[in-house]
Amino acid sequence: MTAPDLRPSVPPETASRHFDPVLRPDLAALYATRAARLRRLAPGHELSAYLSLVADITDGQAACLRDGGRVDPDPQAMATDGDWPQMLDHLIAHLDRDAPGQVAELLAELRAMPDTARRQAALALVQGRFDAVAPGIAPFVWAALSVAVAQAARLAPLPAPATREPTACPVCGTAPVASLIHTGQRQGLRYLHCALCECEWHMVRAKCSDCGDNARLDYLSFDTPEAAIRAESCGACGGYLKTVSHESDPEVEVVADDLASLVLDDAASAEGYGRSGFNPFALPAG
Repeated sequence: MTAPDLRPSVPPETASRHFDPVLRPDLAALYATRAARLRRLAPGHELSAYLSLVADITDGQAACLRDGGRVDPDPQAMATDGDWPQMLDHLIAHLDRDAPGQVAELLAELRAMPDTARRQAALALVQGRFDAVAPGIAPFVWAALSVAVAQAARLAPLPAPATREPTACPVCGTAPVASLIHTGQRQGLRYLHCALCECEWHMVRAKCSDCGDNARLDYLSFDTPEAAIRAESCGACGGYLKTVSHESDPEVEVVADDLASLVLDDAASAEGYGRSGFNPFALPAG
């Protein structure tokens, strides 16, 4: 693991540069990029089968996209009375074609779940009661709900600019997957990527994305200090969140590469840090 790299990450002049507080990436392009990246990461990886499954789930999410729909991206309201269970049925049908035995059993379980049970499971997940939902079915429920909330987030008005950069998604209130360092027109800017609605919100670099402290940060990686995937840990609050950098590797994708680097989460946990966000395909145990 590399030594701490505490150098400022963004030149001072970027502080005065105009930027969009909230980004809403195109979902079709996002899903296509993610699925392709997962399939590139899968061969030879210790989680190869799961990365391939998540790629198939992501393809299924793309197949669920449609024009129009609900405008309210509130996760609890969507879980309770949104039409996402129909998307879950579409996702199940998409995955059923080539599902291996264990996955086929989970899909059959989901198909047989009454609508009320599905909604109870989704509500528990968005409320953070992850231990209330069987871990085998949770990612499928989350994936279907995510498509519905993400589409609503693209139709809803953007939130008013906040006086402080929020630690949770300003669109739907969910925790981030990781930080993403952009290139191009947003060169060097950091955005946190929402684990549910797939929106991104700006946060300055060189400060903890959870508590805001900027004096006790440490960047953990298994590569160089400029590695594309690093865990930004905070000695003030004891939390960490990964940083995924397009500056270091333009091929990385925030959800895919976060999922493929869970070994770094194990290392950060061994150092005594707790993750302040989560991956939608590696939901917390409770």
